[in-house]
Parts: sequence; structure tokens; C-alpha cells
Amino acid sequence: MSEYTVIVDEGTTSTRAMVFNEDGIVISSARRPLKTLYPKPGWVEQSAEEIYTKSVEAIQEAIKKCRCMPKILGVTNQRETVVAWDPKTGETLYNAIVWRDKRGQTLCEDLRAKGYEDAIRYKTGLVLDPYFSASKIKWMIDNVPVIAEGLKKHRVKFGTIDSYLVWKLTGNHLTEPSNASRMMLFNISDFAWDEELLEIFGVPFESLPEVNFSNHDFGSSKYGEILAIVGDQQSALLGNKCISPGQVKCTYGTGAFVLANAGKFKKPPSTGLLKTIAWNISGEVDYALEGSILSSGESINWLKRVNIIQSDDEIESLARSISSSEGLFFVPALDGLGAPRWIPRARGLFVGLSAFHTRAHLVRSVIDSMAFSVAEVIDAFRENGLLISKISVDGGGAQNSLLVQILADATNVLVERPHFHEMTAYGAFLMSGIGAKRWKFEDLRNLKSSSDLFKPLNDVRDDYSKWLRSEDFSIKWSE
Repeated sequence: MSEYTVIVDEGTTSTRAMVFNEDGIVISSARRPLKTLYPKPGWVEQSAEEIYTKSVEAIQEAIKKCRCMPKILGVTNQRETVVAWDPKTGETLYNAIVWRDKRGQTLCEDLRAKGYEDAIRYKTGLVLDPYFSASKIKWMIDNVPVIAEGLKKHRVKFGTIDSYLVWKLTGNHLTEPSNASRMMLFNISDFAWDEELLEIFGVPFESLPEVNFSNHDFGSSKYGEILAIVGDQQSALLGNKCISPGQVKCTYGTGAFVLANAGKFKKPPSTGLLKTIAWNISGEVDYALEGSILSSGESINWLKRVNIIQSDDEIESLARSISSSEGLFFVPALDGLGAPRWIPRARGLFVGLSAFHTRAHLVRSVIDSMAFSVAEVIDAFRENGLLISKISVDGGGAQNSLLVQILADATNVLVERPHFHEMTAYGAFLMSGIGAKRWKFEDLRNLKSSSDLFKPLNDVRDDYSKWLRSEDFSIKWSE
């Protein structure tokens, strides 16, 4: 009789639950959309209580559909988004502040002016940016009176979404390194919350979760034993079986998240990349180099909001109706520029627009930008000494074959697109199997899956070079 695993894939726009059998086949799934709030320009929030409620609804529906009772639960989640709650009442003390939120920008600039940037970079592998959790937590401490008062009474817990879900499901305040390493408070060499960083951001040690292995037993829930937690992008790295150094995955979602398995990479990264913990499996740590592109699928959403296109179904056919963007370039800095530039104040631009251009050219230029921005991160991986052997793509945007082909052309690397594209959930399933001792990490090398392969076919170096110049214009405009 098969043992089933239910995976919670808690993303930015929706929370999903998938039930897998032992062979990694999805038996059932359910999805719930999530509301996003924009109280002020640059502020992005969600209701943590809604996230929990919708996650449970999705789990219950998926279990009902499969007519089974899973023994194992795994969690993969949007990272950097942070929640504060009262452990005695269970009430959240403020909305979850989402990874896209920019309200910590002033604090980051102040810390940079005080000379903290190098120490933070060395200890965390991160750049000093409001994208990460620490500045969000500091803002809550300074600006939400109930949190400041609660800390005096030792009645505040902070955590990323995984911590909050585990606490709600089990009562345990726990996390693991792929999420902890995104908070800008965790020393990725010592594998512990860092005293100096806690002091810099004013965060009490006791308010943070205990950090365990990614394949730890996090506790019992009514939906199964929680045997795995992995941040969503590291989970997709595992799901794509990028388990050797130089293997890269790119998940095209709201942003585009590009991770390279860096193995035991020792030195701090350069050129605007992040060094993060991919996973810690029973004490064996692999690192990843990461380039986070803040606006990718969000650029497509913008096209829909301004009625350039009506639905996702139009995108590829419209872009293929012309041979190129004919000198029109789009810089996808709708939420600022992420890796490898990291210019939060940069803004989106169309460069080279003329009366000749049509909406097809606008769409094509956006598709080009989604490929070129990833190619820029791949270039940065190479500058850090990684030999890139494979790029695997997943996520909604990866279903656009034109986009994937342009990516292969721009990087001059073979690109693989698995037929099963829910790699974030699949990675958490694989980690759950390791946690349950069904298989070992090394066994993942032998797993086979069907996929489409995209070989480099076209020379796009000139367009790519011009796009990089367009990005320079965006940065100069922000100054």
C-alpha cells in the first residue's frame, strides 16, 4: 500500500497543496489565491492568517480528492516574507511584510553609511537590501507599538512563512537554513543566528525560531509528520535535480530566481550575487549562488493591467508574429533592479520606441528582457568561477517556448524544461523522502524525468549588448 505525502507550496500569489505517491506522481492538488495589499507606494503586505487558512483549505481539498490520508507533510514557501505573532494568543501582530516590500530602504542606506555593509555581506552572503527580512523586522519593532510592547513581555515571535505555518500546525517555533539564510540575521558559516547582526537590527534572539536540518522532523500535524522544509527557490533547485556544482535552475514566477549549485563554495561571491544555503541535509551543507530578478512574470502582469494583452494565451503567438523587437528594449525594473545590479530605486524603461513599433514589439521586448536578465546573472556566475553545465527552467513563464529558446541563445547553454513543471513542490517531496529515509540524497542522481531540450541556435549577442546598455540608462535615470 502506497504511502502518500502532501506538500504545501506557499507562494506569493497562491498557496497550493499537492499529494504525491511514493513514485513522485501527483495524485491530487488544490489551490487557493492569496490577496496582496499595497498600503503605500513600495509597501507590500499579506494576511498571514489568510495564508494559514488558505493553506489548510488547500490541504483538506487535496486530501479529499485523493481519498487518502498522507503520513508525511512537507513545506516549501515564499522566502524573506516575515510574520510577527503572539505565542500566547496565537494572533498575528501585523500583516506579513512581503519580500517585494521596500520600506526598509532608508534603514539599509543608513547602515551602509555607517559601514556595516561588508560585515553583513561576509556573514550572510547577502547584499544590504530591503528585500531581506531583517529590515522588515526592524521596521515592525520601531513602528508597530504592540510589537515593541510585546517584546518587553517576551510575547513576540518572528519567522518566515515556514516558521509561522509550522507553529500553527504543531506549536513548534522552528525553521531550517534555506529560509534562515534569507533573513540577514543568520551566519551561513557558523550556522547560527549572529549576535552582532541581532544587535545591529535590534532583534532579540529569543524571538527567532530554532534552526534545524532541512530534513528534520519538525513535529506532528493532523495532516502528517512534517519531515521537510525548504525555501521555494532552493526547493526548485533540488526538484530540478541540480545537485552538482555548475548546474543551474531558473524559476520564472513573479520574479525570476536563478540559482546555481555551488557545492562547498567557500569565498564570498562578487558582482552582486547572493551566496545562500541551498540545504542542510543531516549536517551536510550545500551552498548556492543566486541572482534574484525582481520583475519577470510581473512584467507580463503589467502588460495585462495596461491592456496591451488580455491574457497569457496571447503572449507567445503575438511575440512570434514578428522576427525581433526591431530595436525596442524593455528594462524590467518595475520593483527596482535585483541581481547583479541591486539598484532598488531603478525603474522600468522602454528604450528605442518609435512610431513603427506595435504592441507585438512591446510584448517581444518584454520576452527578450525576461531572457536577457537571466543571461546577465549567468554571466555573473561565470565571473565567480562556476562552469555552467546545464540550465533547467520551471515556473509559469517557462511554458513560453520562445522565451526558453532566447535564453538558450543568450547564454549559449543547453536549456532543459522538464515536462513536469511543479519543481518547487517536487523538491519538497524529494526532501520529505530524505527525511522519511525512503532514499538518500545521492540516489537523486539516478532519477530520470522527461523534458524538452533547447539548444543555442541564434546569435543574439548584439541585442543582448544593447539591452545591457538600456539597463544602464535605467540606473542613470534613478540617480
